[in-house]
Amino acid sequence: MPFLTDMYHEQNRRADGEPVAAKGADAKRPPGSFDPGTLASTLGAKVLGQDAAVEAVVRAVTLATAGAADPYRPLANLLLVGPTGVGKTELVRQVAAELRAGPDDLCRVDMNSLAQEHYAASFTGAPPGYAGSKEAFTVFDRSTVEGDAYRPGIVLFDEVEKAHPTVLRALLHVLDNGTLRLANGTESISFRNTFVFLTSNLGSTELAKRRGAGWRRVTDRIGRRAGAVAAKVTARGHHAVVTGALRDFFDAEFLNRIDETVVFSEFDAATAERVADLQVDQLRQRLARRSVHLEVDRSVRALLAEVGFDPVYGARGLGRSVRTVLASPVAEAVVRARPAGREPLHLVATAIGGSVVVEPSEPER
Repeated sequence: MPFLTDMYHEQNRRADGEPVAAKGADAKRPPGSFDPGTLASTLGAKVLGQDAAVEAVVRAVTLATAGAADPYRPLANLLLVGPTGVGKTELVRQVAAELRAGPDDLCRVDMNSLAQEHYAASFTGAPPGYAGSKEAFTVFDRSTVEGDAYRPGIVLFDEVEKAHPTVLRALLHVLDNGTLRLANGTESISFRNTFVFLTSNLGSTELAKRRGAGWRRVTDRIGRRAGAVAAKVTARGHHAVVTGALRDFFDAEFLNRIDETVVFSEFDAATAERVADLQVDQLRQRLARRSVHLEVDRSVRALLAEVGFDPVYGARGLGRSVRTVLASPVAEAVVRARPAGREPLHLVATAIGGSVVVEPSEPER
């Protein structure tokens, strides 16, 4: 009963004449205990090829768990930057799955929907005299923002660069002081028990131009001699491009409130194959819930990575290839094999001539 315990200790401090912590500071409770190594391995298994991003998140959670975070600011302000489809949003979802009730147990704010000034009221609520001011309606879900004594809140500001400048100015106070004063003047939302994530695609266009201009060919030639050197050259080049784009777009006072900027890497061919394997396994799990056992030949996985791999679209391109190249023929085979029944079904998928063939088979005994 932590609340009763806190009240008991507070009464004792008052009786002894000791100073009592302010309500805002006392409300800051670290998330539950965890093992950093376990969290890193779990996130790394779900978000592939982004070890630096996983390490940054684990650092932030470790600081908050140890009580080392500033009690008058959010637990962490992390800016996740990189090309589309490389796992920025998925990383936040997996953090929510580990720290809260599931991957969707977070407050996600699509900043693209706040691109116009007249929509900015949904961020801080309607001002006095306007419809909805008494109800204090905002885009925030208090339960997932403020968390509780046992779980931190998690907020994702997706594509933050697309928000109207009025919204960004309101966001400054959240990042700096951990509170958002609503426009009605009577209520506020606390972010002091909250992990704040912001995502951005700034710099992606410049990275695509570099890729087209032969930057990747240069690093590939280096890579044939020393793969580690090529990886470092590419990472440093990407980081410089992204950092420059952020400084050109955002004011210094905004960037100065970010605890850590994490630059996500583009997918390479090896990571694409691992992502394809992960998505195939997810498809197999969905089918297993319908009593359909799918066996996928290695040739199919290689075909999916070859067809779907595109550094511009990242994992989303691989997801489309899994859907069109593999899931569609599997669905047709399921419908043909059991149009009305629900009996268990065993299917084998193989790649023949650049396409996937799915046939029923007898399970091994």
